[in-house]
Formats: sequence, structure tokens, C-alpha cells
Amino acid sequence: MSLIDLLKEKVEKQMAAYDEQLEAAQAKAKARKAQAEADVAGADLEEQFLIQVNDIKEKLSEGQAYLKELADAGEDKAEEIKAKVTSFLQ
Repeated sequence: MSLIDLLKEKVEKQMAAYDEQLEAAQAKAKARKAQAEADVAGADLEEQFLIQVNDIKEKLSEGQAYLKELADAGEDKAEEIKAKVTSFLQ
């Protein structure tokens, strides 16, 4: 084999090795991107759950306030409280 052929073979093999490294790096980057997107989606989902939990906590607090108001109120306030509770339950 001539020197040119040997150099050509060496360069081709090195280029093939670089090509494999490039493909591996691209696959790794794609996997990291997919994981990052999944993490963002997970964070969004967690945020939505947190919002729902806080909404439920507010409803519970509001309901407890109505219960206390009912316990403290006389019959003369019953209709007024009934309207508030009806609105709360909807």
C-alpha cells in the first residue's frame, strides 16, 4: 500500500470514529432534552395539583367559617346564612 492510501485509510477511520462520537453525542443530547421536557411537564403537573390543593383548602376554610357562623347565629340570621351556604355549595 502506498503512503497516500495509508493516510487516506487513517483519515477515513478517524472520520468514522468522529461520526460515531457525533451520533452518540446527539443521542445523549436528545435524551437529555426529552428528560428536561418531561421534568418541565412534571413541574407543570405538580403546580396544577398544588393549585387544586390550595383551592380545596380555601373551600374547607370557607366551609368551616360557615359552620362557625351557623353555630353562633340565631334563627333570625338563618335565611341570610342559607343563601351564603347555597352559593358556597355550587
